[in-house]
Amino acid sequence: MAEPDAQLAPRVLIAVGDPLLRRVASSGLRDRGFSVSATNEESAAVVLARSFAPDVILVDLLLHGPTGGTLFDALRGSADCYLVGLAPPDSEDARIRALRAGADDAVSLPISADELAARCQALLRRPRQLHARWDPMAASMVRIGPMQVDLGRKELRVRSHDVPVTRIEFALFEQLCRRPAEVCSRVHLLEQVWGPNWVGDTHVVDVHLSNLRRKLQRHAPELRFIHTVRGIGFRLSNDLLRAERERRGDDAMSATA
Repeated sequence: MAEPDAQLAPRVLIAVGDPLLRRVASSGLRDRGFSVSATNEESAAVVLARSFAPDVILVDLLLHGPTGGTLFDALRGSADCYLVGLAPPDSEDARIRALRAGADDAVSLPISADELAARCQALLRRPRQLHARWDPMAASMVRIGPMQVDLGRKELRVRSHDVPVTRIEFALFEQLCRRPAEVCSRVHLLEQVWGPNWVGDTHVVDVHLSNLRRKLQRHAPELRFIHTVRGIGFRLSNDLLRAERERRGDDAMSATA
């Protein structure tokens, strides 16, 4: 499924538990010119808040955070972007708490894709907009478990070891990082990396990711980095997401020590 140009389109992260809402909101916002990542996994949402670098996060106010508390609280502490809380009509208290805690908006469900898009566009017109992400000289470093992903310089490191990757290998891995708890289909990866006019065998994706997997595991042979979902596509492995949760837990303990 092709998305708007990821280098120009405003980015929205959708972190909600309801699969129908997640699907409708994702499709509707993409149709209206946004680049979208969506998940119902709490730990994946925290990773995406950094790796996807969203302009707006739409977060389910009833979802719990990966280490206690609410997911809204976890994202509020780690994301420098607009936060919009979503909750059922009988959850007025949750919406009020979110607004008092710093949410930029809080809305009652159900809500149409048109209204979601209009609210995101209204937020992005505010002077708080962040343009540093579009500076091609500004490197953006993302940590995922033992990995460092330098989005600016297109470099990967595993446990302080440089991993020599090709442009295509990095572009494929970046797509997986943008949707860590979701499966990226071969067609999606082909459209995002090779372009929508690609004509050829989808097996080319398998070849490049197999080469990348081999390079990454040289420095952490006990970890699986990329999981193949037979007949569908690829996603980041549970090993890698678990290592990221453990790293975050260690960092939190060090901060309170």
